[in-house]
Amino acid sequence: MSSDEQDTGDDRARDGARSWGRRDPERERRAAERARRIRERRAAERRAGRRGTAGTPADTDDHTAAADHTAADTDDGATDDGATDDGSTDDGAAGTDRAGTAGRGSGRGAAAAVRERTAARAAERSRSRDPRYRRRRLVALLATAAVVLLGVSAAGWWALGEYGPPVATVQVDGTRQIPVRDVEDAAGDQTGVPLAAVDTDGVAARVSAIPGVAAVEVDRSWPDTLVVVVTERTPAAVLDTPDGPKLVDVTGFVYRDAPPDVRLPRLQLPRIAPDDPATLAAVGVLQALPVPVRDQVQTLSLGGGGSTFELGFTEDRRVLWGPWADTGQTVARARVLGPVLQRPGAVYDVSSPSLVTVRQR
Repeated sequence: MSSDEQDTGDDRARDGARSWGRRDPERERRAAERARRIRERRAAERRAGRRGTAGTPADTDDHTAAADHTAADTDDGATDDGATDDGSTDDGAAGTDRAGTAGRGSGRGAAAAVRERTAARAAERSRSRDPRYRRRRLVALLATAAVVLLGVSAAGWWALGEYGPPVATVQVDGTRQIPVRDVEDAAGDQTGVPLAAVDTDGVAARVSAIPGVAAVEVDRSWPDTLVVVVTERTPAAVLDTPDGPKLVDVTGFVYRDAPPDVRLPRLQLPRIAPDDPATLAAVGVLQALPVPVRDQVQTLSLGGGGSTFELGFTEDRRVLWGPWADTGQTVARARVLGPVLQRPGAVYDVSSPSLVTVRQR
């Protein structure tokens, strides 16, 4: 290389160095514009991130589109600059894209959470307005309350049975012919037993086994009294047996010895039992008679052939009742018998209530 060529190369190098060190107003303006756009883009992204739940995906996308457009402008401007400007602009755009992506992700997640909460509240309001939903809630509430009340009642009753007031008195009501002492003995010694713990069913079963008792009710009278109410059998007639006269109640049940001074008609039938049709018809006849007429009846027996009843009255009088199976005529026959007995005679035939006959013998 000649000295002239070397001098020329050195001069060009010096000119290039001097031109690189000089200030270029146009280049400085473009750099300032790029910095301003970057700041505006970042500020917009920060605002979008702060709005979060208030914004919508559409708003976030708009901000993202604006940021992308700005980035495109910046990239275009950077392309016109030298290699050094392109590198710095690409680095800033990459950082900005990462920040925008993070902002868009957080904004969309918050918006989705808001939509889910809004949909849940709307569904709850819709269910609350549905009558079927309200009825189901009411039923569930009532069922829960019932279960709670049952549990509380059971616990309270258990506590009374363990630690409640003891029985101090056994009160017996309703007895007329049955001795009270018999009822107390059958009930058992309940003194000192917690009133809530008394086996009322067991007491009722034992008292019911007493002859002459038709029904028993056992109740508690707080704080310390056990009440036993007895319904006695109503005697309707007397049955002569090898063991002596027995009382027969209105159901045809033979239940106890008849008192010596009892004044009741005597049944003279082949069989006396609650399931015997003739027995039930006989006690039905006696119950249908007016009390003044019934007091005059001494016997009730079967007539000829066993299909009719014959009543023996005081003063050696007889009443031909007619077929005992014809229970539909019982009330009518009982009604006419009273006036007919006022007439003198010995045999009174009321088998046909509309045609009563009276004869002397």
